[in-house]
Amino acid sequence: MGGPARLVIDGVSEQAHPLDTLWQTLSARLTHLEQRYSRYLDDSLVSTINRRAGTSSFTQLDTETAALLDFAGRLWQESGGVFDVTAGPLRYAWNFQNGGSAAPERVEAARALIGWERIEWSNNAIRLPLAGMEIDLGGLVKEYAADCAAQLIREAGLNHALIELAGDVVAIGSQANGAPWSIGIQDPHCEGTILTINLTDSAMATSGNYARVLEYKGREYSHLLDPCSGYPVEGPTSVTVIDMRCLTAGAMATVACLKPEVAATHWLEQSELPWLMVNAQGAVSGPIATS
Repeated sequence: MGGPARLVIDGVSEQAHPLDTLWQTLSARLTHLEQRYSRYLDDSLVSTINRRAGTSSFTQLDTETAALLDFAGRLWQESGGVFDVTAGPLRYAWNFQNGGSAAPERVEAARALIGWERIEWSNNAIRLPLAGMEIDLGGLVKEYAADCAAQLIREAGLNHALIELAGDVVAIGSQANGAPWSIGIQDPHCEGTILTINLTDSAMATSGNYARVLEYKGREYSHLLDPCSGYPVEGPTSVTVIDMRCLTAGAMATVACLKPEVAATHWLEQSELPWLMVNAQGAVSGPIATS
C-alpha cells in the first residue's frame, strides 16, 4: 500500500476480541485488498482488467469493486476530469521509479489511451476498449483500506484506537483518558511538522507532490500528473483534509493537489470540510491552519 501500517490501541475492554486475532483479521483484510487491486501483481483483478484491454472480454466486478469504481467515476465528473483512474499510460512518459526519467514525446500517445468516458460497461462488468488502456485504483485503495481496518476495529469492540496506513489516519474514538489523538502534519518543505491537530472519531488524509520527483532538463517535476495535459501538475505542494471517512478525505486532498492553487482553494472551500494547504512558496492556508 505504499508505506508502513501502524495500529495503536488504548484502553482494551474485556468485551474486545483477543488482540492477536484482531491483528490477524486486519492483516488478512489488507493483504486481500492489495492482492485484488495492486497493478503490480499480475494476478490482481486490476491487472486482469488491464491485460484484457483491447480485447472483446469483459471482466465481472464484485460489489466492492463496483462501488469503488462508481466512486472513481463520480470523482472524475466532479473534479472536471483531473482525477482519472485511466491515467496510468502516462507513466511511460514520466517514470518516477529509480531516480526517474522523462520522455515527453510519448505524452500524446499516452493521452490517446486515457479517458474515464472510454470505459465500456455491461451490467456489472467492465472492458477497456483500446489496447494499452489501464485502470489504477492506487489513488483510492489505501484510504479505503484504512476505513475497512477502522470498521473491523470497531466491530471488535474497541472504542479507543488509531490506524495509520502510509500517513493516512483514522481515529476510532478518543484516547482512553478522553483526550483526542494528536497527529502531526508533515512540513513538505523541510523536516518536522507544520502543526499538530487533534482527532476524535474522524479521519485525516494528506496528498502532496513532494514525495516523488524527477529532474528533466534542469527542472524538477512532481509525480502527480494531469490526465488532460499529460504533464506533471504545478499545484499545491501538500493538502490535508479531515472527514469521517479516509476515502473521502484522501479523494478531496488528491483532487486539490491536481488543480492550480486558486482552483484548489475553491474546490476545498466547496467541500465544507476542514483542510490545510501548503503552496510552493511554503505559505499555509485553510481552516485547520487558523483553528
